[in-house]
Amino acid sequence: MKAKTELILYHCLWMADMMMRPTWRNMTGSFEEWSYHNGYLRQMQALERQGWLETRGGSDGTERVYRLTRKGYLKALGGCDPEERWNRSWDGKWRMIVFDLPEKKRGLRNDLRKQLRAARFGGLQGSVWISPDPVQVIGDQLRKSASSCGVMTFFEGVTCCGESTSEMVAAAWDFTKVQSDYEDYLAHLANMPYTRGGGCRDDLLEWGCQEKKLWSVCLEEDPLLPRELWPAGYSGEKAWKKRVPALRRAGKLASQMLTNY
Repeated sequence: MKAKTELILYHCLWMADMMMRPTWRNMTGSFEEWSYHNGYLRQMQALERQGWLETRGGSDGTERVYRLTRKGYLKALGGCDPEERWNRSWDGKWRMIVFDLPEKKRGLRNDLRKQLRAARFGGLQGSVWISPDPVQVIGDQLRKSASSCGVMTFFEGVTCCGESTSEMVAAAWDFTKVQSDYEDYLAHLANMPYTRGGGCRDDLLEWGCQEKKLWSVCLEEDPLLPRELWPAGYSGEKAWKKRVPALRRAGKLASQMLTNY
C-alpha cells in the first residue's frame, strides 16, 4: 500500500470521535471538508471501491458519513488489534519450526527469517523459531518456500526439563528492545502540540505522522503474546491505553482547526 493511502487511512482513524470503536456517527461532515480541502476526496472514493472504507448517506441530500471497514480499521491500527491478540487464549503448547538450508541458499534463509519475524515468531537461534499459536497457515507458506532447497520440520509440544514460560519468552524475543520502543512512543504521546495559532495545524499533522511511525515500530517488534506470557514490566498495554485518549484529543484539536480552516 502506498504511503499516501496509509496516511489517509490513519487520518480516518485519527478523526473519529471514538477512535478505537468506529460507528456510523463517528465521521462527521468536518472530515469530509478536510478531505476535500486537502485533495483526498478522490482517494477516499478509491479506498471505498477497494473495501477500505464504506459510506452512508449522501444520495438523498443527507450528510455523507465515512466509516472504516474492518479491513481498513485493522490497517489504520497498524495491521492488527492488540487487544484481540493479548486476550486470545493459549493452550500451553509451543510450536517450533526448525530448518536446515545449505550455505549457498543464504538469501532464502534470510527471507524465511523475515517471514517468521513478520508472523511474530521468536528466534531461539538462527534456524529454530517458536510461537504460542498454531502454525498451519504460515507453515504451509514456509514449506512451499523451502521445499526444494532444504529441510524444514514442525514440532508442537511442551518443555520437559523445567524450563519456565518466562525463560522461553526471554530467549525467543528481545523485550529489552520492545520496552525501549514503547518508552519512545510514550514520550512522543506526552509531547502532543496543544498551542493554537500559526503553524499549529502543521505541527499537529507532523506529530500524527510521527505517532503512526513510532506505533508501527512497536507493533513490528512486539510479538503481542497472550497475557499469561507477558514478561515483567511489559508496557504494551500501558501504551495502548494512553494511545486511545491521546488520539481522541488529537482528533478534537484537528476538528477545531478544520472548523476555522
